[in-house]
Amino acid sequence: MLKRSITGFFILLLVAGFTALRLVSEYFFDAFSLAIIYLALTEVIVGNKFYKNIPATIFVYLYPTALMFVYIFGGSFSTILLLQIALLMIEFVLLMACELIQNAVERVKSAKAGEEATDKKDKLLQTTQKGMQILVYPVTLLGFLFGINHMGLNLGFVAIILIFAVTMATDVFAFIFGSLIKGPKFAPEISPYKTLSGSLFGALGGLICAAIGYVLFVHLGLLGDLFCQNSLTANIIVFIIVGLVGTYMTQFGDLVESAYKRRLGIKDFGHLLPGHGGIMDRVDGLMFTTALVYVVFALLVL
Repeated sequence: MLKRSITGFFILLLVAGFTALRLVSEYFFDAFSLAIIYLALTEVIVGNKFYKNIPATIFVYLYPTALMFVYIFGGSFSTILLLQIALLMIEFVLLMACELIQNAVERVKSAKAGEEATDKKDKLLQTTQKGMQILVYPVTLLGFLFGINHMGLNLGFVAIILIFAVTMATDVFAFIFGSLIKGPKFAPEISPYKTLSGSLFGALGGLICAAIGYVLFVHLGLLGDLFCQNSLTANIIVFIIVGLVGTYMTQFGDLVESAYKRRLGIKDFGHLLPGHGGIMDRVDGLMFTTALVYVVFALLVL
């Protein structure tokens, strides 16, 4: 627990430092986000043994950088969305081509070795499926950090603070109260330590952070009149969605990652963060909350 707490404190300092560097240039936070994405991407590639197809792996590794440029230079929300879809379509074609070439090479090798061709229908499109899955989870979901970073200096600060506050409060409240109260488990086949009491108090933690955020950024206007174009009701709805839906998106992301690890037969995605595991073990819930905050702010605030 001590090791986990110390690591968590340094993670918080690192995030706070790069968030503050946005005052100098937003590109600092872009670089930080890109580093996080590449670390998470590498963990998932290794966990899936996707690296066995080298050309496909190279194309997957090119996607995060291309995605970053889409958010930096894409302009409007609709244009960015269209460019994202186009990028994913291009990646799909490239991954399919890599798999077809790989299959052709294997057939030639088998023929030269005098081996009979075997039926591989069960493995058909396996590389393409894995590659597209990795491009969405975790890359596209974490890529919303780029979008939030380029919403504007002060609004970006609000969004980043809310994301990390809601995510961390959800985890802390769920762990503390779930451990104290215990009670029924709601997903024992995926994560045996998740309890209903932890889930409910985790939601309370997220709502408290959203309420504090509303007071600071809307009622007191701490970073300016960012929400003045909306009605009082609309602003309340925005923060309720971020607090309540955000906390359950965090919990959902945690369950998704737990199920993913069980399917791969691993305990953690890595050992980079002492007491926490890998990067994926830290951003599992955050990536879903980030996607939610980006969409909510893009549709209801900007």
